[in-house]
Amino acid sequence: MNQLNEENYFKSIRKLKLTRSVSAMKFYLKNLFNEIDLRDKNILDIGAGAGAYTSYMALNGAKKVIGLEPEIEGSRSNYISKFNELKEGLNLDNVFLKPLTFQSFENNEEKFDVILLHHSINHLDEDACINLNNSNEAKNTYEKIFNKLYEMSSNDADIIVADCSNKNFFSFLGVKNIFSPTIEWHKHQAPEKWTEIMEKVGYKIIKIEWVVPFRTIGKIFLGNKYCSYFIHSHFVIYAKKQ
Repeated sequence: MNQLNEENYFKSIRKLKLTRSVSAMKFYLKNLFNEIDLRDKNILDIGAGAGAYTSYMALNGAKKVIGLEPEIEGSRSNYISKFNELKEGLNLDNVFLKPLTFQSFENNEEKFDVILLHHSINHLDEDACINLNNSNEAKNTYEKIFNKLYEMSSNDADIIVADCSNKNFFSFLGVKNIFSPTIEWHKHQAPEKWTEIMEKVGYKIIKIEWVVPFRTIGKIFLGNKYCSYFIHSHFVIYAKKQ
């Protein structure tokens, strides 16, 4: 991304209130995609929201980025209107919005080289996610989801799954997390639960990273699951199609 595009991008997402801190967002995005080559790639962004990540990938050389965002009619989030405003404001002709759930989305044209699920994996089927540890039906539901992801991935494709773990100190105490007070812990799963299913359908897990505050200093001293347990337990899974 050249300097002008970068300036326009961060100015736009700040205007649309898609970030509270431009400097923190810059650091996060740089680390999130640090080892992912986005150039000339076909990309699927599942749960794209207002398109902050979709647009970022498009500006960083992606050939085509499809964002899935099944915004509920009457929702106050206005994700779709913000998505379109961001796309038009940045003059992105390689970004396409599909107001569909992942389950209803069909892509017969081409395979995806990169698939991003940023804080959306648990929303693909919330009931199944909640019961994943004690229901074979729930496990089968998510195995089908990951099988579909696998089938629409190109050879050696990257998949990125970012979410928060339900294993957290504040969740254990049954109180609101002071770092992320809106998290509904029972609707999330630990990264090991997701990697178990991903490996079963054929993905190779590259690594799990823990996202913590305080940027570089935080990453060095707090960037592990033990410290993250006492913060907000945010993780990123990086995997490849074998």
